[in-house]
Amino acid sequence: MRIGYYILLCCLILACAEKKPDFTGNTPLTINDFNKVFKAASLPLSISDSNLKRYTDTLVIGRKALAQFVPDSVVENIIAIKDKKASLHPIIRIEKEEEYYLLLNVSHPKKQEIAVVVFSKKNDFLDYKVITEFNEGNANSKMYGKNLNINREPSFLVEENKLAEDNSLTYEKKGWAYTDKSFRLIYFDSNKKPETKKVLNPLDSMPMNYTFSGDYARDAKNFISIRDYSTAGKYQFFLHFEKKEGNCVGELKGLLNFTKNKATYTEKGDPCIIHFTIQGNVISIKEDGNCGNHRNMTCYFNDSYDKKRKPKKKK
Repeated sequence: MRIGYYILLCCLILACAEKKPDFTGNTPLTINDFNKVFKAASLPLSISDSNLKRYTDTLVIGRKALAQFVPDSVVENIIAIKDKKASLHPIIRIEKEEEYYLLLNVSHPKKQEIAVVVFSKKNDFLDYKVITEFNEGNANSKMYGKNLNINREPSFLVEENKLAEDNSLTYEKKGWAYTDKSFRLIYFDSNKKPETKKVLNPLDSMPMNYTFSGDYARDAKNFISIRDYSTAGKYQFFLHFEKKEGNCVGELKGLLNFTKNKATYTEKGDPCIIHFTIQGNVISIKEDGNCGNHRNMTCYFNDSYDKKRKPKKKK
């Protein structure tokens, strides 16, 4: 009788020990169990629409499971509640000295997205980036190709190529890396012709009663708009430029405090610093620091613009 009792007890203990983690998110999940389903990666590697399944596990991770370790707003950006047919799958894990990266496949009916989530070695969430997507309609196409190349740093280079019917090749390369506590664009190169479209100025209807408020421009695609801010003496601005025949575009929005005729744009966590100087009706702009996340890599914010006359109010 006693032997049978011990055998039953042992069976119960083994059954509990072999209980698999619940990845639906309906029950608490440990970060270690969550991380184990991401296979350790050997870098460098290249992921495309044709080999994505080789790296993606069939295991489905519920939104609630991801939300146990990542802010709700981030989970919503990775896989929205309204996307009822989308599902999450683990791809790989990248280990570094100070942080680690988890790559997720967000599978939709007609496209596959790849998201990267970064954690500290203490398992604190640091940042995320939806790096790229593969559309099912382009899978194995001879006229189109896209690759995500991950090197040892790691940096994530998305290379997209398209062959036109006349055999002309267009390409676009974007490189992302987690640096200075956030994902940043560190490389951009393209031979695509920019689309001809009107630039939307978000400050266009804002008041301009302060001393330096107004529009400073060369043309419709190279300008800076400065407007009154709610705090007296403070300004808001929107800067847009298109150089090299539209192949290099930059855009920035922020706040300025002028000391006499000079002001500097700087934001916490942003390595970009820009100095503004107004002399008469001319504003000069000088870039200082790394502003690559606000512009293409082959041009700079350095320039000057003339102030436009304010339109007369209709009587």
